[in-house]
Amino acid sequence: MADDAVGFRVLVVEDEPLIGMDIEDAVEGLGHEVIGPIAELDEALEVAANAALGCAILDINIRGGHSYPVADMLLKRGLPVLLLSGYGEQTLPKRLQKEARLSKPFTGAQLDKEIRELCARAVNSGP
Repeated sequence: MADDAVGFRVLVVEDEPLIGMDIEDAVEGLGHEVIGPIAELDEALEVAANAALGCAILDINIRGGHSYPVADMLLKRGLPVLLLSGYGEQTLPKRLQKEARLSKPFTGAQLDKEIRELCARAVNSGP
């Protein structure tokens, strides 16, 4: 990935602490700032609506419900998202089935690759 993509603020919504720490380490290891991990839907919605962000990594099932409204809000803002789920694509609402998705469980290498691609999309979406 090009150096100009380094330095994004990446929203991480994940309610499993160990997975959240792994994602945080991977994002920071690539030179980005982590906002979160956030485990609650209400807090995730607040941050998605108001924070300066470059992109987001969203676990689908979090405390308080599904993160679909968070994804909708971020996509409306023009921000790329990466959806995390242990369920198949067909369980997502149709409007989100084309979004990038990483199936759980995933490896560190898969996560690193997806974060790089997510941030590359953020560069291309521009401010």
